[in-house]
Amino acid sequence: MYKPSIYDRIAAKRAAQEEAARLAKLAEAASEQEAAVEAAVPVPVAALDVASSFTFAGFNLQFPQRFRFRDVQTTLEHEGELIALSIRRRDVRAAQTLEQLFEAAIHALRERHPQVRVIRQRDGHLAGNPAKVLDFHFHAGSEPRHGRLVGALVPVEGAQMPQWLDVSTVIDPTRPGLSQWLAEFDQVLDGLALR
Repeated sequence: MYKPSIYDRIAAKRAAQEEAARLAKLAEAASEQEAAVEAAVPVPVAALDVASSFTFAGFNLQFPQRFRFRDVQTTLEHEGELIALSIRRRDVRAAQTLEQLFEAAIHALRERHPQVRVIRQRDGHLAGNPAKVLDFHFHAGSEPRHGRLVGALVPVEGAQMPQWLDVSTVIDPTRPGLSQWLAEFDQVLDGLALR
């Protein structure tokens, strides 16, 4: 039976303290971002039931009117570092609330990553509509990952029922080139309300 030496225990304790300090720093930065976001009062924007399209490398891929995106999962690259981005929209039943749908999104996240640890959950906005925001942490193998999930009930122009819209991102928080990504991600989401 292996018994760790005092040096192994000291090294493990130091690594745990460094990880806790790193996570506290991420939470502090997120709190500062939250304060700045709360200062602005967004105007709710309805989704349009129009043909889906996206621009990639300057090319616009336009789909026919009867097609619409339900899931978009992509990988972005910034200074050689990879960023996972996911966008989902779903029709909702009449009795479903923002809280119920957000809990379902968290449950789906936990199914994909059982070791997810919630850093914090807060209220926010998505396209000017009330939203829930979750910051989370997990490991992909031995690599740390940090993510943010933002979900909202968004009205659809010309429709009686809103749709569920969630946008999430996952990064490797140890990469210096991604140190400002969550702030940039929030700015990208803020742009949804500007149409």
